[in-house]
Amino acid sequence: MRELAKNQTENDNLFDAIKAVKEGRPVLFTGEMIFPWMFDEILALRPFKEVAQLLAEKKDWPPFYDIATLNNNKVPVAAAVFYEDVYVNFKLSMDTASQIAGIRLWITNEYMHSGLRVGGGRVLDHLLGMLNGKKPLF
Repeated sequence: MRELAKNQTENDNLFDAIKAVKEGRPVLFTGEMIFPWMFDEILALRPFKEVAQLLAEKKDWPPFYDIATLNNNKVPVAAAVFYEDVYVNFKLSMDTASQIAGIRLWITNEYMHSGLRVGGGRVLDHLLGMLNGKKPLF
């Protein structure tokens, strides 16, 4: 328990869905996929069933990225790239990141695909530190 407390960061609670629900805070989703049955079986998702169905049926989405806008980005951006992520191709991550002007990348093998779930506070602290100068870029 002492080790767990020592490794916790100020942002850990942001990614604790159970604690968020108990405290009446929004749940921050970190998964890529969700299934229709989840809106029946998971009590916390039930209020979102209708809107989730509407979003799932929507077909006229605009392009996800505007490459020209990303190329001309003026907003500070930091991102984690998990080197050994089994679901997201490293080269694709790097190619995507290369389109964002001024991006600061934290390339790490400390985490895999579940990095935000298992180390959310630490990951977020590291990225924010890269933006505010408290963490070295290299």
